[in-house]
Amino acid sequence: MSHPVIISSSSFPLLHEIGLMSDEKGLEKHPDRVMEKLNVFVYVIKGQLQVIEDNEIYTLKKGSYLFLRKNIHHWGDEFYQPGSQWFYIHFFTNDVQENVNEYSTYGKTSLIHHEEYQRKLTMPKYGEVSHLGYTESQLEQILEMFESSHPMRPLVTSMYTHQFFLDLYLENLEAYTNKKSNRIVAKMIQLIDKRDRQKLSSQEISESLGMNYAYLSSLFKQHTGKSITQYQNERMVEKAIQLFRKENFNVSEVSDKLGFSNPFYFSRVFKKVTGMSPSDYLRQIYRG
Repeated sequence: MSHPVIISSSSFPLLHEIGLMSDEKGLEKHPDRVMEKLNVFVYVIKGQLQVIEDNEIYTLKKGSYLFLRKNIHHWGDEFYQPGSQWFYIHFFTNDVQENVNEYSTYGKTSLIHHEEYQRKLTMPKYGEVSHLGYTESQLEQILEMFESSHPMRPLVTSMYTHQFFLDLYLENLEAYTNKKSNRIVAKMIQLIDKRDRQKLSSQEISESLGMNYAYLSSLFKQHTGKSITQYQNERMVEKAIQLFRKENFNVSEVSDKLGFSNPFYFSRVFKKVTGMSPSDYLRQIYRG
């Protein structure tokens, strides 16, 4: 059974220790242990390591990595391959509630809501990196900061580690972008984003993709965490904000330019998305 390491999108992993290890003669095995509070990350530079977690066997070779979850028994039965070299990171994470949704890279606008930070990032259990040199330079940077006398060493090393883990997370996501369901959602987003004014109707979306709207709506929600209507509203408000900032248009002008039926409906949508009315927003911003 796989035990994924889960990171909250509202906090970064807190680094406890990072090290660069080697076993020139192949005399060592992975430690037999249960680390109650610490997660483990292992990345192999050269050679081969065997790691077993809860009876699941992983063979790590050059360019591969593994995340081990805290409080789960892990060990190694086989000796490391002679000449092996690897990085390890021990880090703390805050526990994430089971009902928290996975972070989605789909359906993003320039409007950032508080809910964006209430998500979870399920790290890939095992993987191979595409750019070995870049990965090793990132780990060397974290190690260098960890060994430095920087006055904010714990925070800076944790920030570097967070960025490194996010890069692995994103690289792993790219491997799944060719799934049929992902391609359909990407087409929907492309269709919506091309629209300059007025929201697309459910019929227009359904006919453009040649698929049932109820199915498309369910798929969109599953992948983005938003309804199609919510995403379209955010896109329209995003365009409205650009017009307010760059063109100095008033509420009625923007409402008309974006194809809303009337300024009152536009204001209601704007407030639902941003939490404030267009007039309140205009009083708070710098205008070009």
